[in-house]
Amino acid sequence: MRQPPSQISRISKEERWRLQVAGGLCALGGVALAARLFQLQIVQGAELRELAARRRLRRRPILARRGAILDRWNRPLARSIYQYHLALDPTSVRNPDQFLELVRTHLKIDPRPLEQAIREAQAQGRRYLRFATFVPPHRAEPFLKAYRAIPIREKPAIINKEVIPAREYPNSRLAPQVLGLVQLEEDPDEGNRLVPVGGIEKSMEARLRGVNGIEEGEGAPGGLIIPETLRARTLPVDGKPVRLTLDAAIQEAAEQALDALWQKHRPAGALALVLDARTGEILALANRPTFDLVTREGLKGQMEALRNRAISFLYEPGSTLKPLIMAIALADAQVRLTSRFHCKGSMPIGKRRIRCVVHGKGRGHGIQTPEEALLNSCNVAMAQIGMRAGLEWLYSALQRLHLLEPTGVELPAEESGYTTPPDEVRWGRDLREANLAFGQGVQVTPLALAAAYTVLANEGQYRRPHILYENAQREAPIPVIEPLYARAVVAALVRAVEEGTGKKARLDGYWVAGKTGTAQKAIPGRGYASGKYIASFIGIVPADRPRAIIMVLADEPRNGYYGGEVAAPVFRQIAQFLMWHWKVPPNRAPQSSRTPQRPVYEEFTITGGIG
Repeated sequence: MRQPPSQISRISKEERWRLQVAGGLCALGGVALAARLFQLQIVQGAELRELAARRRLRRRPILARRGAILDRWNRPLARSIYQYHLALDPTSVRNPDQFLELVRTHLKIDPRPLEQAIREAQAQGRRYLRFATFVPPHRAEPFLKAYRAIPIREKPAIINKEVIPAREYPNSRLAPQVLGLVQLEEDPDEGNRLVPVGGIEKSMEARLRGVNGIEEGEGAPGGLIIPETLRARTLPVDGKPVRLTLDAAIQEAAEQALDALWQKHRPAGALALVLDARTGEILALANRPTFDLVTREGLKGQMEALRNRAISFLYEPGSTLKPLIMAIALADAQVRLTSRFHCKGSMPIGKRRIRCVVHGKGRGHGIQTPEEALLNSCNVAMAQIGMRAGLEWLYSALQRLHLLEPTGVELPAEESGYTTPPDEVRWGRDLREANLAFGQGVQVTPLALAAAYTVLANEGQYRRPHILYENAQREAPIPVIEPLYARAVVAALVRAVEEGTGKKARLDGYWVAGKTGTAQKAIPGRGYASGKYIASFIGIVPADRPRAIIMVLADEPRNGYYGGEVAAPVFRQIAQFLMWHWKVPPNRAPQSSRTPQRPVYEEFTITGGIG
């Protein structure tokens, strides 16, 4: 039965109303959706994109390799390696027993403290816990390989590795004060790096350090970047190697020889220094106390072990300065080779008295030539030279020998020698002239004094000391005195070894020129420390054709304090090694127990030019 038209019209009207309502709601929904999209994409678009990028993208540093430190023959003294920090998410630990067994087996770590640390981290809700630090690759890789072999669903925990730069030392007790320390500085954004603390590591930091790189993309589990998502990459720039003048073999010989002094005489400090007489290159530099670069053994409570005494220890050189002052005096005609000096054992200067250490009571050295004054290490003769030449001349002589300035060696924190300038001396000029001439009243560093001996060993030419190989090869010598006077002083120093206080430095088959020093320890502004001495020896070997200058110094030695007793035997041990190491043929007949018919200095002559 058909419905009435009015009823059909009424139904259509209701449907139209419903459609209108639904359409209005859809329109409102569309407007709301459009507004929300506008808010998300336009108003908050940049912020949300940045938030999404932070969650999805990773910025991973690529570590640069620090440059190696090499000896003169390109043997590594320090080189870069990588180690690992291993960490885990404590909340991800599913099977503690399996994980702890993995750690115990491959990393040799006691699982009991680690188990307790994991429980404490879980109780605190922490998501990060390091369970192994500074793990070398040969231990870390087997552990990581065993971990990766476990199926994903069965892995006992989520772990991560962090690459850590480190230093490796083929001989960790070789010249640590020269090489210097490095410390790890962790930076998750820019990348971990090694920060230098002293030595070559610090002075050559600009060349050694390198620059870390960066890569950015979507991160995968374990911290790696998914290759297909890589957005940017800046490659690292590795540091450059630094080649030193040190010879690892000579350095080891110096370390061993200094060990004997350290054990026997137990000084407050000591050093052994070897210079190439022809170039000024530092071939070896050993210090005591010392430490191990890897284990840091010797540093705990003993920061003195970091000190490089060759450039930071200021002291009065005493008798080891006399040959240098004599050489300048001869060159400046303040003294002639035929001059004579009379020593009665002491000499009054005002209210003070200069004394000589002489054998026999009440006897001095008598009448002496300049050569004999050096042989006898005569304070009175040197005082007479100083008073004759004057304070201004002495100050100028010290400057010409480069003793009152830094040597410029490529090491940090070098001290500079010092003595009161003549124009600041108000009283006691005579006494000061006498003292300066025989090595008192002036402070020098061991390296500066050893470098000054190149004037004697190198035919009157000064060689500035270097430890950077490239610098030593291109710097020209500096003329200071004529060769004649350098040879004359070297000949006198041969007598000082053969007949004087340096007998324990004599070397079978070779001529040695050297000078002992036994100086009372000066305390700036307070005079001299009673009963404390600095024993030293500086020698040139072979004396007739110089190859090396060797200096040995002991600060406050015990069981003897004379330079000839404490330092000369160490010189002899190092010199003996050098002659063997360089295969220098002996040119002197073996020493006989008989007294020679003529003095040994008459047999000695310099047979060739130097430098």
